[in-house]
Amino acid sequence: MSGIQGLGSAISGLNAAQAGLYVTGHNMANSGIEGYSRQRVNQADYRYRDVGRTANGVLQVGLGTDISDIRQLRWKFYDDAYRAENGRLGFYGAKAAAGAEIEGIIGENQSQYRFQLVIQDLWNSLHELSMNPDSQANRLGFIETCGTFVDKANDVFARLLDYQRNLNGQIVEAVGRVNAAVSEIDGLNRRIKAAEASGDRANDLRDRRNLLLDELSGLVSIGYRESPDGSVNILAEGKELLVNGAQNRLGLRYTSGDNAFVEPVFTRSENVLPSDAAADTYIPLFRFDSPVDARHANDVGSLKGMLMCRGTRPVTYLGAAAYSAPVNPGPASPGYPAYLAARRNYDNDLYSAENCFIPKIMRQADQICHSVMTMVNGAFAPAAGGVLPAGGPYDAFGLSSGTEIFARKNTPRWDASTAPPALIPENPGDYYSLYTIGNVFLNPELLLDGGYNKICLSASGDREDNTLIQSLLAAWKQNTVDMGPLGTLSVDEAYRRLTAGLGAETKEASGFAADQAVLTDQADKKRYSVMGVSLDEEMKNMMTYQYAYSAAARILNAVDSMLDRVINRTGRIGL
Repeated sequence: MSGIQGLGSAISGLNAAQAGLYVTGHNMANSGIEGYSRQRVNQADYRYRDVGRTANGVLQVGLGTDISDIRQLRWKFYDDAYRAENGRLGFYGAKAAAGAEIEGIIGENQSQYRFQLVIQDLWNSLHELSMNPDSQANRLGFIETCGTFVDKANDVFARLLDYQRNLNGQIVEAVGRVNAAVSEIDGLNRRIKAAEASGDRANDLRDRRNLLLDELSGLVSIGYRESPDGSVNILAEGKELLVNGAQNRLGLRYTSGDNAFVEPVFTRSENVLPSDAAADTYIPLFRFDSPVDARHANDVGSLKGMLMCRGTRPVTYLGAAAYSAPVNPGPASPGYPAYLAARRNYDNDLYSAENCFIPKIMRQADQICHSVMTMVNGAFAPAAGGVLPAGGPYDAFGLSSGTEIFARKNTPRWDASTAPPALIPENPGDYYSLYTIGNVFLNPELLLDGGYNKICLSASGDREDNTLIQSLLAAWKQNTVDMGPLGTLSVDEAYRRLTAGLGAETKEASGFAADQAVLTDQADKKRYSVMGVSLDEEMKNMMTYQYAYSAAARILNAVDSMLDRVINRTGRIGL
């Protein structure tokens, strides 16, 4: 080996050891940084020079060490596994949090005046009233419990609505986070391509991009693929989110014209789209036309979880029955795009009313309250043939006044312009005509001085007649409450089924969330077993590279000394 060749080999070894020391120090300095991936210097033989031939082949001498790559130690399989589990954790975490909040609103798990006690007190006051209908104390107690019942119902509804609005704000924030993350990933793609095109390895930029992909996986179901140029393309719910440097921005669209709830859609508009926006101006991110559960493998992402809990709108006891499915005019019809938009709204409303967490509880609670209120009003202020009957029931003054107990806001029970006054019925298309939570309060006439005398309790005019009250108590125990998929139940059984279903669904979501937290943590630990930095291992590598650096330096010094003697001392007498 010539001295010059030895010098080159020593220098290559020195550079390789120096690169190893730099990467090891970089690993140790960033060991506490979230998302950092351990890096490793891959070394290889530089080149070989032929120095002769034998019968066995060519004789070669190595020309030193080459740094082939500085690589991140990550395994895509572990990343994919973590992000899949993280997505399901986001979904069930959102649902478990919503269930706990709803349980707190209903109050069944707290030592307060629970809704169940309010319903029981109303039953008890009716029972006491049946024992002595003419008692002033019993009448006042009945009015008081009716007021407590409607106040509690309105309070529960208002708090559920407030929580829906809170979730709506979280949905808007999550959409903003998705857009911000994708925009940053797009910028990182450009920087990575530029850096690696010049021969560098943009590992730190890749770490940041992987951290953003982790965040996105918790928000929405994503698919991603790295291109040969180093950029990453991203799909969300099977739709293009970032492809070849083109970002499809997520926007918002109002779910209906009568509330401020929004849903995420792909759109070019910077403003929130109206609920009746043309079908060709947006593409929904989610489709809720099939159950969302593990069987369908679509229970992914906290954004979908929040949407599934909030629903598309507040609902009444009518639920989806208030809406009629649009008629399909056929693809060739000019009205087909409008039909698609209307059908999408109908599907979302149907799913929201029957399957989403808060709307389902709203509908069931309102169905119970509606049944109780109409049952009481129907007993003490009946409308035979749709008009105020002249033959009773009678109040304490012997008048057939038809005074209702529960009154609607802005809509009286009787139309005074007709003779006899006609009943103003409930109209599914007019919210203010419904005996629904939020639109009903205790009849203020009963709160006036002597108002307790206006309750029409007697069927015959006898103040001690309790036949109407007894009939009401019997009806209370009958299966009159339509609980949708749960069937038609009595008031007490309907409420028990509501709370039992809420508790079971919350427990299930909490169990899934706890299981997913374990699975996500296990997946994270597995990938960190590959990408995580071990300080002990790095110290070992540092010593190895230090020894290699020292050895290369000694070779370099020896060659330098040899060349110095050859060049400066050879042929000089006396030296």
